[in-house]
Amino acid sequence: MVESEGVLIGTSQSGIIRSTDNGESWERVISEGGVGIAVERIDGGFAAISYNTSTKSRRIRISLDSGKTWKAIDEGLQPSLSISSIKQMGKYLICGHPDGIFRSSDMGKTWNIVHASVESTFKIPNFLPSSDNRKVFKIYVSGNVLYAVARDSGC
Repeated sequence: MVESEGVLIGTSQSGIIRSTDNGESWERVISEGGVGIAVERIDGGFAAISYNTSTKSRRIRISLDSGKTWKAIDEGLQPSLSISSIKQMGKYLICGHPDGIFRSSDMGKTWNIVHASVESTFKIPNFLPSSDNRKVFKIYVSGNVLYAVARDSGC
C-alpha cells in the first residue's frame, strides 16, 4: 500500500483499490479479473501492476489524478506473466521484466532495455511458457541508487 496527499492505493485479490478516507472504505479502480501485484508512488501520482485474466499477463498503469483514472503504459513491452516491478528513479520509470530491465523517460510511452534478461536454472515443466523460464529483476530504489535482484519468476 502507498499513500500520497491523503489517497491510499493498495493491492487486493480483485485488483487495485483506492481509499480517500484513511482506509475506512475502498473502491476498486483497476479490475481485470485478476489480483493487484504492486503499487508505487511516482511524481504526480501512482503506478500499479495488475494481472489481466484476458491476456494472461501483467499490466502496468499509471494514474496522475490521485488514482481516479488509470492509463496503460506497457504497450512497448512484451506481454508477460512475470513483470515484477515498476519504480521511479529521477525522471525515469524502471520496469523489471523477464526480457530484462527497461527504462522510460516519457512516463511509459516508450521503453528502452538497459540490461538483458538472465537465464533461470530453475525450471518447472509444463508450468510456464519457455519464454518465461528466465529470471526477472525485482527493482529497488534508494535515493539515486538502483538495485536489481534477479529472481526466478512466479510466486
